[in-house]
Amino acid sequence: MQFSAKAFFIATFAAAFATVAMASPAPQQGANCREVFFPDQCAANEVLCDGAGSIEICCTSCF
Repeated sequence: MQFSAKAFFIATFAAAFATVAMASPAPQQGANCREVFFPDQCAANEVLCDGAGSIEICCTSCF
């Protein structure tokens, strides 16, 4: 019984880590980019080029 609980927690941790790794956007999607975390938003002179979850990539221009 103890082995199955340990295996369950390891599998859950691995699944959560894989989800976060896949959800992270690429660091550069345009010119003069920066990462913005929820609840912040892009500035008035920036455009939203990419994002995933609570992370947005704000740039002055997108590629």
